Amino acid sequence: MSFKSVLSEVGHDIKKVFDFILPFAASTGSVAVGIFAPQLGPLYNATVQAVITAEAKWAAIGKSQGTGQQKLADVVQSIGPLISQALKDAGKDNSDAAVQTYVSAVVTILNTAPALPTQQ
Repeated sequence: MSFKSVLSEVGHDIKKVFDFILPFAASTGSVAVGIFAPQLGPLYNATVQAVITAEAKWAAIGKSQGTGQQKLADVVQSIGPLISQALKDAGKDNSDAAVQTYVSAVVTILNTAPALPTQQ
């Protein structure tokens, strides 16, 4: 049995993924965000949605593997200015590198989520 993260399953059924991952992301990720940077909670949730949207886009065109930098670029393009401003408002570094690091941290959290249960 191989481990697959929920992000590797995004292209299969996006509605099922949203129904499954958003409660996980909202609970696990929000707890961490709530402890370390509570003012970033809404930003975290928006970033989760942007990451899942990017994953779904690449899966839909059949190129979900090996496109990490392209997916990151998609997320940064769509929500990067919002992340930058939120980081600045929170008194954090808001450089392009910091925005990318923030998105990558959210992806790391999402990658810890188990894949959707398979139906037999």
